[in-house]
Amino acid sequence: MTANLSHQEFEYYQLPNGLTVAYTPIPCVRSLAMGLYLQVGARYERDEEAGVSHFLEHMVFKGCQGWPTALEIANAVEGRGGYLNASTSYEFTTYWIKVGARHWRESLKLLASMVQRPLLDSEEMERERGVILDEIAMYRDVPEDLVGQLGNKAMWGEHPLGREIAGELETVAALSREALRAFHARAYRPDRAVLTLAGAMEPEVIRRAVEDEFGGWQGEGDPPEMLPAPPAPSNPRYRIAIRESEQAHLQLAVPGLPRLHPQRFVLRLLNVMAGEGMSSRLWQRLREEQGLTYNIGSFTNTFHDAGILGVYGGCDADRLFEAL
Repeated sequence: MTANLSHQEFEYYQLPNGLTVAYTPIPCVRSLAMGLYLQVGARYERDEEAGVSHFLEHMVFKGCQGWPTALEIANAVEGRGGYLNASTSYEFTTYWIKVGARHWRESLKLLASMVQRPLLDSEEMERERGVILDEIAMYRDVPEDLVGQLGNKAMWGEHPLGREIAGELETVAALSREALRAFHARAYRPDRAVLTLAGAMEPEVIRRAVEDEFGGWQGEGDPPEMLPAPPAPSNPRYRIAIRESEQAHLQLAVPGLPRLHPQRFVLRLLNVMAGEGMSSRLWQRLREEQGLTYNIGSFTNTFHDAGILGVYGGCDADRLFEAL
């Protein structure tokens, strides 16, 4: 089937196992980019497994069938001048690779093995656990990140949207190899995934390769379900953390709009006017006119069934209430 996105036509179809595939040939380039988008993230986790999506994303890079070490995975792409990475959010986990056109077939095979057949080695898992615990601690040491997490906790409470995507120190410390393997089997599944490819390609060759690498992919058991977003707070809520810092950091947030709400573009325009860039009202008033803050701006976060419109800033602690 043919569709159009921002004046760029692309083809999409579905494999018998439910995997959606979208691709667009771009004859004028000499590279190919591919991404795999999985419908799983922090919102799909039970309280006792908080952080498992992010942990699993890290472990996928530690070895898979055919590429048993992290170095072999990295060299398979970076050794050919390419780039690979991944990310975990509240609702999605994403893996992507970009390589020169002549290397795309091997990279597709690698991507398929990483997401379908990770080794999840016990020793590697213990080493990576320490890395992730350090990552969580790092974010808590950065005032800009900490104030955002406090804002999420105030807005969403004990709901998964109020947790750090990387999880809590206690839950990450307790996650077992069996828990990761079971979550992988349930969550990494073709009927909740989209594979995208764009660049130098021959469509029929791409289709055959995708069928070869992903056609046998199957999930196991019932997939994890996403908890509905809680109602918006009926009263103002706040969280305060007192730390040694040169500045006071603040965040204000109100309920926004879901990702596909018909008024989402209006909200984006409002965000641009309010605090996106140096011409915005917040920047001009608080920084240029009053000199209250070094950094000030607004942002939006959108989810499947909820959203946030917020303001973030940093200022001298003695002028915090004036800035507010």
